[in-house]
Amino acid sequence: MTDQTASSPYIAQADLLAERRRFFVAARGGLSLPVAGAVYWAFLGVMGFSLELNNWALVAAFGSGMIFPLGLLLQKPLRSPFMTEKSPVSGVALQAIIAINFLWPLHFVFISVAPEYTVLSLAIGMTLHWLVIGWSYASKACVIHAYARMVAVIGVFFLFPEGRLTVLPFTVSALYILAAIGIGLEVAWTRRRISA
Repeated sequence: MTDQTASSPYIAQADLLAERRRFFVAARGGLSLPVAGAVYWAFLGVMGFSLELNNWALVAAFGSGMIFPLGLLLQKPLRSPFMTEKSPVSGVALQAIIAINFLWPLHFVFISVAPEYTVLSLAIGMTLHWLVIGWSYASKACVIHAYARMVAVIGVFFLFPEGRLTVLPFTVSALYILAAIGIGLEVAWTRRRISA
C-alpha cells in the first residue's frame, strides 16, 4: 500500500485491482459454484422430459437451494476455497447473492399464476449476481457468462417453446460448464500475471 493510500480514506485503484485479482486466484474463481450450477440445470433438463410443468416449476424452485451446498461440497475436490478465502471485496459478492433472493416472491407468483415463465425467471434471476461476482474477482469470464446466459435464455425461450423445460435448462448447464472452463483458464492466466 502506498503512503498516499495509507493517509487517505480511499484505496488506490491499482491496489484495489491487485486485491481483486489476488482474491480471484486464491479462491480459484469460486469454480465449484458454476460446476454446482451446471449439475442443477442438467438435472432440471432431465426432469423436463418426465415432469409436468407445475411439478417441474416446484422442483426447479426448491431444488435451486441445493446449488450453494453442492458448491460448498465441491470446494475441496475442485480446490476452490471461495468460502474460506477472505478478502475485503468478498462481502460485495455475498450481498449480491443475498439480493437475488429478493426475486423469490416473483418466482412464486410465476409458479402459481404462470408456471410457463418460471424457467425464464429462474434462469435470468439466478444470473444477476454474476456481474457483481465478476467485479469482485476482476473476472471477464464471469461477466461474459452473465451476458451470454441472458441472451441464450431469452433466445431459447422464444425460439424453442417446446424445449423450455429441456433445451433451456441444458443450455444453461452448458453455459455454466463453459463459465467454469473460462474461469479456470482465467485463474491460470491471472496467476501467471501476478507472478510475473
